[in-house]
Amino acid sequence: MKMILTIFLFTLFGCKDYDFNISKLKKEDLNFNSLPIEIKQYLLNPPDYRNDIKKMLVVLPNSEMNNYRLETVKTIVGPWVDYEKLLDVKKKISYRISQGIPSPYIIYKAHLYTPNRYNIYTVGDMEDVIFTSYTLR
Repeated sequence: MKMILTIFLFTLFGCKDYDFNISKLKKEDLNFNSLPIEIKQYLLNPPDYRNDIKKMLVVLPNSEMNNYRLETVKTIVGPWVDYEKLLDVKKKISYRISQGIPSPYIIYKAHLYTPNRYNIYTVGDMEDVIFTSYTLR
């Protein structure tokens, strides 16, 4: 009986579907003016506004887009989202982005930038948005 319980607990808690949780990565909060110029230009003038505001993942420069992929991981029970998984296809590393972290997730030069609130394109002054920069491995 102990063996079955041990196997069950290991399966339930020991197996994870990602390599790194972004909350454990080195991070830094930045205001809009402290962002790299390429990110500021993109946010102020997205090339395809209608489609870009719906994107959860933005990779700059656009030629790097094939190196990353975003997957939604559902909960075991029910149709709910557990977390987002960011995959670095080239390095074969995955990152867990917990539910509740606003998008878009912007990748630029081995850093992941996330805003502190949702709907950043429509809330007014972009300069009021604070971004968290995570150093990817």
